[in-house]
Formats: sequence, structure tokens, C-alpha cells
Amino acid sequence: MISQKEFITMSLDLNLFFLRIMKEHSFFLEIGFTPRDKKMGEKAGMFRKRFEQLLSEATTLASGNVSANALSSHQATTQYTLEAERLTNFYTGIPFNFCLTKREEMLQPAGCGFPRTQVENAVENLDRRAYQLTAELATFKEQLLGRVRSCMMFTVNYPLLIEHIIREARHFMNMLVMLLRRESINRPEDLLNQELFWNRQMAEHAKFIAGLLDPSEEALIETARMFGREFDALTVEAEQAARQTMDIAGVTADSCQGTKRLRDFKATGTNGILECKIQSIIVPLLGDHVLREANHYLCIMGMCQN
Repeated sequence: MISQKEFITMSLDLNLFFLRIMKEHSFFLEIGFTPRDKKMGEKAGMFRKRFEQLLSEATTLASGNVSANALSSHQATTQYTLEAERLTNFYTGIPFNFCLTKREEMLQPAGCGFPRTQVENAVENLDRRAYQLTAELATFKEQLLGRVRSCMMFTVNYPLLIEHIIREARHFMNMLVMLLRRESINRPEDLLNQELFWNRQMAEHAKFIAGLLDPSEEALIETARMFGREFDALTVEAEQAARQTMDIAGVTADSCQGTKRLRDFKATGTNGILECKIQSIIVPLLGDHVLREANHYLCIMGMCQN
């Protein structure tokens, strides 16, 4: 059983990261539909707006209640987030709440005082609503994936990318359930499951990047493919460790080193896209999105100082 303060801080750390991720998943789906499926795009846009409202509430609650690690790891926002939103807005015409991003950038960590019961109640309510909205989005994603895989609908998003973001939604929901039960989501014995999950996600990030770069970017494509192969191997290592046939500490060390290098590759790529130095069909916000996920994963593995 975690304390009141741990519940509040863990919940707000988690929501600041994942509510923005879910908001952006909704956006990526929204811009991927053809004119025939305009109503699907409108529904995705509705999810984007609802997650933005929840994120705004989480940001208000997080003032003085979020952990220093969540802020120092740059998993909620990075130095590129605001500019990525501005450029993505320019390209797509979809509005972004720049003031919300600025508010997140100015958050201060939790102090030494004890939180009030009313804060705990508000955070619990946020967790429950985040779970419900994420469950609705996951169902929408699953319906979309079914239509795409049965050739009943076309979208510019890869089927694997849709599966990828379903997996992240379910992962978020599982952790919200643990918190609502007042269970820690940072237990050392759960680290291996987190590594197994995030190594697979990192592998797929690399493969998506390779597939969205312009064919002329041969060196970057090969680097991305190399990371895809590396994280496929790290996923296998985590699976072997789960069966107790490999050293867990060694797997974590390998995952940390690989993720740091992939994080740096993503940061360089995001900056290159923002400065129009890299040719691709990667929307700027997607670059920042996958960078934040690498930062989040590194923090899970104990490397929160970015």
C-alpha cells in the first residue's frame, strides 16, 4: 500500500506523460484519414480535445505535486515540444493549446509538506476519468485496426503503428488500475516487464522512423534500421531474463545504453525536422512524441536526469 503522497505524485507523473501521449495518438489518427472517412477523423479530433482537457486538469493539480524526476527527465515536455506543436499546427491547421505546454514547462516539483485529502480525491477522480477515456480511445483504435486489416478502410498510419498505440493505451490503463488500488507502479520486481514492453516499443519506433524518412536519407534510414534490429534483440533478452535464463541486471544495462543512444538519435532527428534539414513525411510532433517516450523509459530504468 502506497502513502497518500506517493499516490498523488505517481498518479500525476503518469498522467502528465500519458495524457499528452494519448492526445497525440488521437491527433495522429485524426490527420490520417481520407475524405471519405471524414467522420472518423472528427471522432479522433473529439478524443484529442477531451484528452487535452484532462491534461489541463492534470497540469493544474501537478503544480507543487509532481516529482522532480518527472520534470528533470523531460518526459512530459522537451525543449522541442512547443516548436513542434507550432510547426505541426502550421502544416495541418489543427489547433494546439500552446499555453498548456508553457504551463507544463513551468511546473515545480513537490515540496516537503503533506498534501490535502481534497487533492487526493481530485487525483483519484482524474485517474478514473483518464482510465475511462483511454478505454474509449483503445476501443476506437481497435475498431480502426480491424477495418484497416480487413481492407475496409485506408489510412496513412501503418497497421503496426495502430497496434503499437493500442498497446500503449492498454499499458496506461493497467498502471492506472494499480494506482487506484494504491499499489506502486515503480516496484523493482516489475522492472523487467517494463523493459519487455518498452524495448518492443523502441524497436517499432525505429522501424517507423526508417519507413517515414525520404528514400534519399539513406544513412539515417540505415541507422534507424540498426536500432530496430538492436531493440528486437533487447526484447528477446528481456524475454529470456523473464524465463530466468539471462541476468536481469545485464539486460537492464544493455537496455539503458541502447535507449540513451536511440534517445540521442531521436533528438537529433527532431531538431533536423524542425530546422528543415531532414527530408521525410514525419510530422514534427511525432519526432518529439517518440523522444519523450524514450525519456520516460530511461526514467523508469533510473536515469531521470536528462
